[in-house]
Amino acid sequence: IIPSVSDTKAMLTTGFDLLDLEEDLFRIASTSKVGDQSKEMIMKKVDRRAIVDEMKLHEDAMIEEILEKFESDGRHREELMLNQMKTLHIELLVVTLACIGISFAALLHLKK
Repeated sequence: IIPSVSDTKAMLTTGFDLLDLEEDLFRIASTSKVGDQSKEMIMKKVDRRAIVDEMKLHEDAMIEEILEKFESDGRHREELMLNQMKTLHIELLVVTLACIGISFAALLHLKK
């Protein structure tokens, strides 16, 4: 499966809200005397945010896949119904011609 242009763009760019967060975290980590426990807590928050963002990307991909499946199923169902309509049209034509033929034969037989 090839990712769409918007997915590729989303994977290669960093959002503005994440840039601000990254700058804040870098500033806190580099300038202050934060203990290991605080650094670990900050990293857990960043990891959770990354997991949530990844889940959103997967969710969007799944929704897109489901919509494509529904569209393809709809097209398939439409083609099937069109073929059935053509078959019914041919059957109606055959029955109509048979009725005309029988009526014509009955007319000739009764004229004698």
